[in-house]
Amino acid sequence: MGALDELAGRTVGEFVLRERIGEGGFGAVYRCEQPLLGRQAVVKVLHGRLRGNEVIIQRFLRESLLASRLDHPYASHVYAFGVEKQDGLLWIAMEMVDGVPLDRWLRDRGPLPMADLVPFFERIAEVVQTAHERGIVHRDLKPSNVMVIARAGRLLPKLLDLG
Repeated sequence: MGALDELAGRTVGEFVLRERIGEGGFGAVYRCEQPLLGRQAVVKVLHGRLRGNEVIIQRFLRESLLASRLDHPYASHVYAFGVEKQDGLLWIAMEMVDGVPLDRWLRDRGPLPMADLVPFFERIAEVVQTAHERGIVHRDLKPSNVMVIARAGRLLPKLLDLG
C-alpha cells in the first residue's frame, strides 16, 4: 500500500487505526476501533503534504468542529477530532456506517422506485438544510458520500463526509 500505511496500528486520541479503506485528495480514511467503548469507527487523516498549509489546517479544524455539532439521524456522527502533538497529524473520527454507497447501490440494483426515491432524497435535503442552518456547507455531495441503509423495510440515507 501507499505512504500512509505506516499509520496502521497507530493510536490517535482514543482510536486505534487498523486498515486504510479509502483515500481522497485531502486525506486517507481508516477503519478503526475505539477500545474504551468497544466500537468500530472511521478516522480520516489529512495527507502529510497538506499539514504545512495553515489555511488548510484552520479549515480542517473549523469544519471538524462544525461537523461535530451537527446532530441529525441521517448524517454520520463525528466522535472526536484533533492534532497529534508529536507530528501534527490532523484527524477526525466518525461513525462507521453499515450500508452500501448510493453509487454502488444504483449500479447493482438500478434506479430507486419513485415511492422510495422521494422520501430518500427528502431526508438528504433535510440533512443539508440542517447543516446549512449551522453554517456547514457540504463541499462534496455525491452518491459515493451517501450510504444506503435498510431499517424496518425502508431505505434510509446516511450522509457522510461533512467535515
